[in-house]
Amino acid sequence: MANQLKVANKGEFLKFLDAVSKINDQGVILDIDSEKVSSLVSSIDSTLILYSEYCFDSSFEDRLNVPDVKKLRHVIDTIEADNIELTINSNNLQYTGTDVKFKYHLYEEGFITKPNINLDKINKFTSNIEFEVSKLDLNRLFKGSTFASETNKVYFYTENGQLMAELTDRSRHNTDNFTISLGSVDFDLEPIPVNLDNIRLLSSIDDKFNVQINTEFGVVIFDIQNDDIKLKYIISALTQ
Repeated sequence: MANQLKVANKGEFLKFLDAVSKINDQGVILDIDSEKVSSLVSSIDSTLILYSEYCFDSSFEDRLNVPDVKKLRHVIDTIEADNIELTINSNNLQYTGTDVKFKYHLYEEGFITKPNINLDKINKFTSNIEFEVSKLDLNRLFKGSTFASETNKVYFYTENGQLMAELTDRSRHNTDNFTISLGSVDFDLEPIPVNLDNIRLLSSIDDKFNVQINTEFGVVIFDIQNDDIKLKYIISALTQ
């Protein structure tokens, strides 16, 4: 008998798929267990990793080898109902509703492989710096990038008790810069640069990101979650 993937909140499930597809939309594995649907994807250059979860109750375990996440998201978005059931057949996902019917074919098991990333090792990283950043602050930074258009680096650092985010390139001379304050903090942080394009790919499913930095390994983690979705972005810092 085929398993039934019961999605209680279609809108939140679409947000989950959208977050995954921003990092990698081709050839993605979705793992299903009793508590969640989860995925591990990385950017082409592996400087950005996303571990994501959509939380729900399930009575089975399964694995979906999805050829095109954006295509799957678009077809699910055609369903008018918010509470949906997808039938997991041997090689496809099937939906049969009063308004829409579709069959979305999956890859065979083994055709797709997960990124060669040790998530357990990453989870054991201890951060020596931690703070919150709002999506409003990130939007201010993105607006500033139209001015500081010569660079694709954003530096996080402290100055006079303030946490700063600066768009510039300290490896080049005469580069325009744009800086915003992220508020008062009680720690010191030497400048740590990350790729602005990676920051743009973060999905703001809630108002604030929890940011953890391991300065020894040059790893910056952006965590964000709501009642249904958990997203953990792991970003490798750049050189100065």
